[in-house]
Amino acid sequence: MKDVPGIRLQGYDTRWHEWLSQMYGVPVALIGRMTAMRSERLYRMVRRWYVTEWCNVGRIDYETPGSWRRSFFDAPDAEPNGPLWVWPTREASWGMLDFDPGEWEPKATTAAHLTAIAHLRYVLTGLETDPDVWTSERILRRRIEPGFHIHDGWLLDEDDYDKIWGIEVELSRKFGSGRLAKNIAAALESAAHHNLAGVQYFVRGEELRRAVARSANYLAREQGLDLSNLHIHDLDATLARREEA
Repeated sequence: MKDVPGIRLQGYDTRWHEWLSQMYGVPVALIGRMTAMRSERLYRMVRRWYVTEWCNVGRIDYETPGSWRRSFFDAPDAEPNGPLWVWPTREASWGMLDFDPGEWEPKATTAAHLTAIAHLRYVLTGLETDPDVWTSERILRRRIEPGFHIHDGWLLDEDDYDKIWGIEVELSRKFGSGRLAKNIAAALESAAHHNLAGVQYFVRGEELRRAVARSANYLAREQGLDLSNLHIHDLDATLARREEA
């Protein structure tokens, strides 16, 4: 981290530093949506992180038109295209995670999924960084034995601290050769192996919710699985309900 005259990072900055290190990174606009922070304050905060060199800021080009506002982070001769993302550097994440996470930068192919997971985590647990409350996928990759499904996160049950749930976020239907059913079976198997309470699916849209339910019922019939430990939620309804609370 670079010392910059006139800039002193506060505890709030450190909390975000740890949270983002666990979650890889997020769109800058998502921080504003989650916190209801005014744009001027939001960009001042992210600029503070950027000039002290603990984070990268860059755009993800989805190759689709959009109304993108120029910012401090754009080169003077660059045409802004795509949303701005912020993600801690490898060294900064290493300091927060206590392991070398390797190089990472956001990609258009995974951006929507990572955004949804980060948003869900924030509405469920806020800016809590205790990995026993929410264990991020990045941390799980260091813990889970090879061959087992890695959930999008593990969540401590706020009503029963003896229970931990595997969290899965699905944004679109997976087609082909029973792929969705296989993913559900793998998620449940991994949850059972790691003594979790079960799996909570957060899905986008009624069509996908029905598809997950059909696949789960198929597994129950064909493999005799007990689905009492599988819960399916509407992702957007969950986010909206928590944001309005």
